[in-house]
Amino acid sequence: MRRALVIILLSLGTCASGQSFQTTVQPEPAENLAHECHYDLTLVDKKHTVEGLVVLYDRGPQITSFYSDAEVGAFASRHALALLLAHQCNSKNAPGGPEEMDMDPTHGIGRALFKAIDQFAVQSAHPELSSAGLILLGFSGTGALFAHFEEYAPRRVIAAVLIHPAHYEPMSLDHVQLSSEGIEVPELIFAGGTDKIATTQAPYDYFLRFREKGAPWTFLVQNQTNHFGVSTTKPLILAWLDDVIPLRKPSTNRPLQRINQSDSWEGYIARCTPDHIPAATWNVCGSTIAKGASATPKNMLPAGWLPSKHVADLWLDMTRQSNPHKDIGAESP
Repeated sequence: MRRALVIILLSLGTCASGQSFQTTVQPEPAENLAHECHYDLTLVDKKHTVEGLVVLYDRGPQITSFYSDAEVGAFASRHALALLLAHQCNSKNAPGGPEEMDMDPTHGIGRALFKAIDQFAVQSAHPELSSAGLILLGFSGTGALFAHFEEYAPRRVIAAVLIHPAHYEPMSLDHVQLSSEGIEVPELIFAGGTDKIATTQAPYDYFLRFREKGAPWTFLVQNQTNHFGVSTTKPLILAWLDDVIPLRKPSTNRPLQRINQSDSWEGYIARCTPDHIPAATWNVCGSTIAKGASATPKNMLPAGWLPSKHVADLWLDMTRQSNPHKDIGAESP
């Protein structure tokens, strides 16, 4: 019933302006999938070659709304992208209980996604889908899933956006291990300043661990925002991706390009809570940007790579908002 309602609602949005498809993937015996997995695809412009896929999971109404959002549809059209919505696919037995997804991509959810993409390639008569790069858009548990996915299939991931990423052990962020290929995948990470589920510190620790290894990653704290503050992330997500996609040069017949960070900007933040006082959640009371690789200003923390002055200014504005929005909801962690 829930999936049927989601499909009806989505049909009123982006799906109505493009060409849509549905497919189902059956689990294999050794996988931790409780039943078949369902997927929806929208070709925003069915006449042109698809250069990549925006992938998100039905993890509650706020994140799912990106699939039918007009601005997201226009963004996809600009970059010759298709939109793929994966529905909740419960596990037989996973951390969080039988109604939860198994966020380990090697336990079935990764294979099922690629199988669905191959089936869509046939259905839509767009064979290039089978080798297209992915833009991963994850919230909460699927944010953690996509963090691990960058190790599972790093050569297929154009970029990843993780909104308040968190999940049960052993799929939490501190268990993510990335190869040199995985570290090359650009990431935009959001943390809520009052998020008691994902916390602020855990996503920052994850960001910093790989940023110090050179990862082209961006980190932003949404001040006074709880776990469900998803909707206000959209402007920065689209602007950041508008810059990142040309740098990665996605194509179905050549490898993704490594980001050259020499001509970019850096962001820095200051916690409202003093750095020497441990705190799981914290807001930002100061922020600044600087051109290129600069020394971290005194009493500030590095917040990562910013691909352009436009994105840097938008990031700076968002870090200075005291309470951008408190989304209320009951989405799955």
